[in-house]
This record gives sequence, C-alpha cells and structure tokens, in this order.
Amino acid sequence: MKSLRKLVRRTVRNLGFDIRRIDRSALSKDGEYDLVVPRATYSPWNKDKLFKKLYTIIDNFTLVDEFRCFELWKLVEQSAKLQTGDVIEIGVWRGGTGVIIAKQAMNCRLSGTVHLCDTFSGVVKAGPNDSSYRGGEHSDTTRQVVERLVERLKLDNVRLHEGVFPNQTGCELEDLQFRFCHIDVDVYQSAKDILDWIWGRMVHGGIIVYDDYGFKCCDGITKHLEEQIALTDRIVLHNLNGHGTVLKL
Repeated sequence: MKSLRKLVRRTVRNLGFDIRRIDRSALSKDGEYDLVVPRATYSPWNKDKLFKKLYTIIDNFTLVDEFRCFELWKLVEQSAKLQTGDVIEIGVWRGGTGVIIAKQAMNCRLSGTVHLCDTFSGVVKAGPNDSSYRGGEHSDTTRQVVERLVERLKLDNVRLHEGVFPNQTGCELEDLQFRFCHIDVDVYQSAKDILDWIWGRMVHGGIIVYDDYGFKCCDGITKHLEEQIALTDRIVLHNLNGHGTVLKL
C-alpha cells in the first residue's frame, strides 16, 4: 500500500500537481494556525548520501520529519565552528534524532559527549499553557530501544540519562558547557525548566533548537519561544518547517 501511494503521488507530481492530506484539527478558524506550503524547492537532503542512508535506518525511531532531521544534521555541523561544548538532546523518544545528532558529531570530530535525556515514560509537566497534552504521551519507548539503536550505529560518543530533566538528571551534567541543544518535550513548563537550567551553560554562539514550534498541538512550545523574542542576549529564529532556533549572543 505504501508503494502504491508513492507511485500515485509521483504520477500526479509528474503532471504538475501534488496530493497532500490536510489535518483540519491542526488549523484554526482565526488563521493563527494555517496550512504553510513554502514555494522554495531546493532540497539538499536528497543529495546528502550519508544523511539519506542514516535517515532510512532511523525513520521508524522518530516522529520528526526528514526536513527537520536534516536541519539538525546541518546545525550540528555548524556548531563545530565553536571551540568547545558538549551536545545534548532532551526528549529522545526512540532515539532517532538523537543518533542523527550523535552521528554528525562524530563526523565533525566534535570533542565531548552527546547526552540523550528522556523519562522513557512519556511527557511530563503538561499544564494550563498546553491545550492538547495531558501528560504521559509518547510513553511507547524504553531505554533499551535507544541503547540498541546506538549500538547498531556503533556510536561511542553517547551517554543516556533517564529521568525528568533537569529535576532528576541535571545534577549529572551541572559542571558541563554545551554548544548544541535539541529540546523536544512538547509542553511549555518542561521546555522552560530546561532553558532556565541550560542557558548559563550554553557557550556564546551556542545553538538551541526547539522541535514542534508552530504546531497547534504544541502551542505551549510556541508560547515559550515567543516569550524569548524580546530578550537582548539571544536571537530567535522561526523556521517554517516546525523548528524554533535560539542563538546565544
């Protein structure tokens, strides 16, 4: 069935059209959340053989689409321009984006460790700023799933931290500095607590990438990013692919 869908879509595109399913629950009547279809067609992920091979392996280990995965791949490469700092991801799920980050860190010969942090029991700290999440979502994973994926890809630069971050596992990392941070926790308070903990530990020029920025179901993340726009010690970038990126000045 999946092959048939690809064939139909490819045939339609050859005729100059496209077929896409619209999730109407992701839109809002006031237009604040609307369908975004950029008209740019440059697609470098299709020419990056190392990335494509890796993405094929991890596709079933992430809910993050190919566009955002490729952006993580390239931003880790950019972070290699910084002189120091470890790499961290909070919100690992089954490890897909974590191993993309770790593999690129190895490719770029980054010193230090890639820290992958997750409760492995689902979303925590959902609250009044989150209209869709109630807590416990995305619990369909285990630490062992991630460990096996790391072993499969022969990544020796990864360390797993299990528990609520930073409340339970921040103490394991409190003396470190970071050049790159990926936050994929879905809800406002969890993201805010992570930022409050890590901001003073980010090196100047350090990159923080938030997943789910601009998704209606993760409106708490959007609110959290919007609150940072006026702050003068950082630059906040809205990427139309669903990432929000913060650069520390």
